[in-house]
Order: sequence, then C-alpha cells, then structure tokens
Amino acid sequence: MKPDRFADILKQNDVSVTTVRRAIFDALATADKPLKNGEIATLVPTVDRASVYRTLELFDRLGLTTTIVRGWTPFTELAEPFKAHHHHIACERCGTVVEIENDTLEDVLGLIAGRHDFELTKHVVELTGVCKNCRVAIS
Repeated sequence: MKPDRFADILKQNDVSVTTVRRAIFDALATADKPLKNGEIATLVPTVDRASVYRTLELFDRLGLTTTIVRGWTPFTELAEPFKAHHHHIACERCGTVVEIENDTLEDVLGLIAGRHDFELTKHVVELTGVCKNCRVAIS
C-alpha cells in the first residue's frame, strides 16, 4: 500500500488529508476482502457513521475505491493503484469471496470491446457460484 499516493491523489483534487480520511483509507488497505459500509464503520469506531459514508462517497468520486454490488448490498474496496486489478467469485450460500486475477479473462474482455469498436477503460466482472465446502455440506 502507498499512503503517500493516497495523499497525492487527495491533494491533486484540492481535498485535505484528514485523520478521518486516513483512518478509513487504512481500514480499507488492511481489509482482505471488499467490505460493507457498516463493516468499514466498525473498523473505525472513533468516526461517526455519517462521516464514514461521506468519505466513502468522496473516495468513490476520486477513484480511490471500487464498489461491487451483490444483490442489493454494496461492498467497497480500494481501487488501482492501491490494489492490483482483479475480480471476485462469491459463494451464494456462505458468502465466501475469492479474488481472481486472470490474464485470459482480461484479453477476452478487450477483444469483446474491440469487436464492438470500443476501447475498454474500466470493467467489473463478478462471478457467483457455490464453493467446495458448501457443495460438500449439501451432499
């Protein structure tokens, strides 16, 4: 993680680096999976929920975070350059989330965009299935 890059991005956008913003960034930086907004608020107990939500909106606007929606629930994680580009596969039964990085998938997405005369600038791929543990529990 590069906290200095975090400060640079905020400063480039005329936004102050505050202890609240730093605390929320640090909570996201240490997370091993995308988090619900309430989970982020729990990780920064000295920050009121309204400030957490406002800060997350700011981070999204500045491109610091990525939001993934599963069902009706948004999950937030740090975006590039703080985290390598990846996608997720989530178990629909237990909620386990696994990050996946796949060059073939990236190549195929680029080809699809090109076939439609688009230059791909951003994409999100979310896969859902049933993990091995849940399949074993069923049988």
